[in-house]
Amino acid sequence: MPADVNDAVPVGDDVPATIAVIGPGRVGTTLGRALRAAGHRVVAVAGRGAGGVERFVAAVPTADPVSAHAAARAAELVLLTVNDDELVALARNLAAGDAVTEGSRWIHTSGRYGAAALRPLALAGGRVAACHPAQTVPTPDHTAALTGCAWAVTAAPPDVTWARAFVRRLDGDPVEIAEAARTRYHAALTVGSNGTIAVVSLARDLLLAAGVRAPERLLSDLVTRSAGNAARGGAAALTGPVRRGDAETVEAHLADLRVALPEAVPSYRALAQLALSYARRAGLDARRAQAVQEILDQ
Repeated sequence: MPADVNDAVPVGDDVPATIAVIGPGRVGTTLGRALRAAGHRVVAVAGRGAGGVERFVAAVPTADPVSAHAAARAAELVLLTVNDDELVALARNLAAGDAVTEGSRWIHTSGRYGAAALRPLALAGGRVAACHPAQTVPTPDHTAALTGCAWAVTAAPPDVTWARAFVRRLDGDPVEIAEAARTRYHAALTVGSNGTIAVVSLARDLLLAAGVRAPERLLSDLVTRSAGNAARGGAAALTGPVRRGDAETVEAHLADLRVALPEAVPSYRALAQLALSYARRAGLDARRAQAVQEILDQ
């Protein structure tokens, strides 16, 4: 039976019960909903836009809309869910403005940065961690996506335990990422998520141009299985004309696209070139690989 959201569930020393959210966008609001459902009392929210704050309060009525500094002072744990490019300046501003209480805990959800981005808050007496959900959050009510989701956790050794406990409290799977590897980690997820969306959108456009009215019928299962196979096996999952070295088929694709959808040609060629590099690693015959390369170079 769900806990009464007005009474925090006892969670032990590692997960503070009172929480403030600074940055009520899609991620911040989704986390606010999830934390409320998990029994935490979200006591404050701060954001620059009135619309975002109002949506957050509608979803999490226990949160008082206040300034960022007031929100930070109101809770034991402060979530910074702002855009990547705003994070470092926000941390400096909060530290300089005496918003840090001794022993307070701070988590940011940026994929790009590790815990070092919150160093000013740590120097002011806070305990800091970076916890990024490796999941796409297209809407602010996408809490189901967090269930079982892997999170990249970066923190100093004394803070790893409570950061991992926070993730587990949200039914997440904490995966530790080194501070120096955060940018590379984020690049990987950006390619995996947004790159996939861009490629599937291109495939969808091609099917629409081919007269298919419901392209999802042909793409949904194919894309899901292909992505899963690649995540598990890498280049070994590669199939299709490039992997087989069918140069004539690749040539036919490009010839058709030049007539029907010329704006798609550079993307097709770039993706085929990338696929070819993986096909070579997977053992494609050198002669067949060269034939495909010659077509792509035309």
